[in-house]
Amino acid sequence: MMSRQTSVVLVLAILYFPSMGQADQFRPSTYDECITDSMKGVASDVAARAIISSCRNQFPKKAATAALQEEVTPQHEEIAPATSRSLTPEELGRLTATAFVFAGSYRITFRNGNEHLTVTEITIAVWNKSNPDGLRRYSQNVRIAPLESESAKYAVVYEGNAVDSSLVDESESTWSVAAAKGID
Repeated sequence: MMSRQTSVVLVLAILYFPSMGQADQFRPSTYDECITDSMKGVASDVAARAIISSCRNQFPKKAATAALQEEVTPQHEEIAPATSRSLTPEELGRLTATAFVFAGSYRITFRNGNEHLTVTEITIAVWNKSNPDGLRRYSQNVRIAPLESESAKYAVVYEGNAVDSSLVDESESTWSVAAAKGID
């Protein structure tokens, strides 16, 4: 009698919860999807690194291809420097930024809070907290429409295109938006 009740409960469970056996449908199908889904709500660099590592392990070939495409594909349309002007301190104050830092690579998401200005170039300053004299500036062409957000990638490098080891330790380095240009 007990085994019959167990069988009935099992059949009812399968009928009411058919997705229990379909766990794969909730797994990401691409490297990008893995990163995007897993990074939601993550505020720690340590957790972010673990997520990136896990996604690379799940999609090793796709992760390498995505990294290559990101380096080769131009991310933003070029804008003639003569048409851009430096942002005023007030306009610069309406440009907010958050960064994900990993081994000398800064992926920064900028929010253009200016209503009538498209941001065309952003310069960040990066320095080691224990050596403020080692400040370096890095510029990136962007195209951020008014009241929109965009991401840009900055590689912290020095002569010879090698990563500057004094800035790789994220706990010892810091950054800020140093300047920006835009068009009205």
